Amino acid sequence: MGKLKVGVIGAGAIAKNHVQGYRNAGAEVVAICDVNPAALEKAKAEMNIPSGVTDIKAILGNKEIEAVSVCTPNFLHCEMTVAALKAGKHVLCEKPMALDPKQAEQMVKAAKKAGRVLMLGHNNRFTPEVQQVNHMREQGVLGEVYHAKASIIRRRGIPGLGGWFTTRAKSGGGPLIDIGIHAIDRAWYMMGKPKPVAVSGICYNKFGCDIEKYVCVGMWAGPRKLDGIMDVEDFAAALVRFENGATMQVEVSWAVNREDEPMRSVIMGDKAGVILVNDDLTLYSEQGNMLVTQKVAFDKTVYKDRHQHFVDCLTKKVPCTCPGEDGLAMQKVLYGIQTSSDQGKEVRI
Repeated sequence: MGKLKVGVIGAGAIAKNHVQGYRNAGAEVVAICDVNPAALEKAKAEMNIPSGVTDIKAILGNKEIEAVSVCTPNFLHCEMTVAALKAGKHVLCEKPMALDPKQAEQMVKAAKKAGRVLMLGHNNRFTPEVQQVNHMREQGVLGEVYHAKASIIRRRGIPGLGGWFTTRAKSGGGPLIDIGIHAIDRAWYMMGKPKPVAVSGICYNKFGCDIEKYVCVGMWAGPRKLDGIMDVEDFAAALVRFENGATMQVEVSWAVNREDEPMRSVIMGDKAGVILVNDDLTLYSEQGNMLVTQKVAFDKTVYKDRHQHFVDCLTKKVPCTCPGEDGLAMQKVLYGIQTSSDQGKEVRI
């Protein structure tokens, strides 16, 4: 059996990660697509990809390509993914899955109808520290998991102010969609993926409204567009309720007057709890009549990333760790936080 042949849709910054990920996994990237000819040629040359096309139909109509990565701006995720699935391609879609739950539902239905794998690119699920927490939960070390906290804080980190990142019609939201989804999904996954049923949230926009006066050290995806749009949140907080009675507290920001904080996950069980900051894992438990705090050791070399897993799903038929249905659940939570903030009350999801 020859190498799995893959196409990449979108030649932006994240595309390089996908191309290298596939090559590390033993797959062959045979084509890349972007509507911007200059960006396309640059990516094609820098990443040494045989074919570069400006029309997605050229990739979808290529029978040797079995799978694609969708690396476009958020507002194109649904359209590109559904088109690829209808063309018989397996799809690895970047986060966020879509702009809203309705689009995410379309994507899930398209995958089922086509009989193809739809996987979301939630890379944190594959890290050894997250897998270690899952193992501990499954072994009963934590007991009943009843609460979690998910947070990531940037003091000043609005990307591409005035561009598509800060335009809700194109991005779907601010830090909730950009970085919050990573924190929320990581904590939810370590909780065992209980079914979310209700959300109470609040979103603020305090720092980017005056694009010219926004103060920062640097800007990823910049420079700022002075005539652009900033109509998304720069800070959000929420409480998510789950069907089994568990809850999750959420706090995320692009801009706030406090120190930067890396992604932090707190998982609380009635036997023990864990705090995960980056890859630093601490266990809080009882032994006899003593309270015990200990660093958890794990093999950091055992790491199979999302691209290797996606390739394994297609070539070895292993179950998908991050299927479209999980992306839909996360989309409902994110949209629920925004809706709750807009309505000023808890909403059912």
